[in-house]
Amino acid sequence: MPKTDQNTPRSHQYAPRSQFMELASSSAKDLYRDRKGSFSILLMFLFFFLLMVGLNYTINIGGRNAPVVAVDSSVVLYSEVREQLAASGLKTVDAHNADAATVTVKETEQGVVVLLRAKTNSQWLQVAAAVERAGYKTSDYTVIDTLGDPVVDILRNSLAGVSCIGLMAITFMGTSVPLTRMRENGTLRLLGTTPANKLTFILAQTPARLVFGVFVILTIFITSLLLGYTQAAQLFRLLGTMTLGLAMLFALAYLLASRSRKPDTINNISATLPVLVLFASGSALPPQIFPEPVTWALDCLPTTWYVRAAAADLAGDATSTEHIWLYWTLMLTTTITAAALATRLFLWDDQEHQ
Repeated sequence: MPKTDQNTPRSHQYAPRSQFMELASSSAKDLYRDRKGSFSILLMFLFFFLLMVGLNYTINIGGRNAPVVAVDSSVVLYSEVREQLAASGLKTVDAHNADAATVTVKETEQGVVVLLRAKTNSQWLQVAAAVERAGYKTSDYTVIDTLGDPVVDILRNSLAGVSCIGLMAITFMGTSVPLTRMRENGTLRLLGTTPANKLTFILAQTPARLVFGVFVILTIFITSLLLGYTQAAQLFRLLGTMTLGLAMLFALAYLLASRSRKPDTINNISATLPVLVLFASGSALPPQIFPEPVTWALDCLPTTWYVRAAAADLAGDATSTEHIWLYWTLMLTTTITAAALATRLFLWDDQEHQ
């Protein structure tokens, strides 16, 4: 450490930090001071996450009876399925007492079927989990009742969409809106008179907000592991998907804020987009209900690419698994393009382009 003289001015006793570190530190301090605004960044994610947890509990768990399971001898992995059911502590009956079963696992031409006896109000999630642990993939079996109606794990099917909502809240509500407000109140105009360049300023807004991104990612990881949706070996691929998705959404958020002048408008857009994404991604509504042109348009949305890539590990979607490299390539291309455009189009104030 260099020695300093008592006569040396205090401003010269310490070497200045880099532009990036100064701007990143300032951004973090602003977030810390605005604790109400910081909490609101995660509020939308927590709301939808807890909503899906509650719906799944109400529909698939609460008030349901413990299942009595019969495994048909036609099931290829008959012994393995019975072993996993026993390991889960579930009651099973043999073929002679199949009429007493409320849930039946059998093999059909379309694959394995977990069949729930209608109106018995029996739990089935543990049965499906045992079938998976026995060696079947999610795409290898279906769950229906004796009336032919499909039965769905609401939380599992919506977890990818909910994670997208959380990441969009961080990047759009937590980034685009504050940047637009800084342009409106003249803060960006003052920063434009400093040596800081646009790319450095944009990148410096990211580190403080990554803390919120880590919270969302960890919440999804822990939930998927505890409920058996994702195996430990899949977490690295899921981490890659969520990290790439977060980078893409940051780039799109910076692009949206690059010339925006009305924070209220951006706030309304940021609050509406995540909800639309949840419905457009197929997490809440099946894509089959939309006309083909609408489905094609929804398939072109960057958020749809992210949700489907995440669904490969969270929901066990076989189609998404086959195309995951395509989704990653599209997200990476979007990230680079949006980041370049955001840097090129970014304005410190409204008069800069005049």
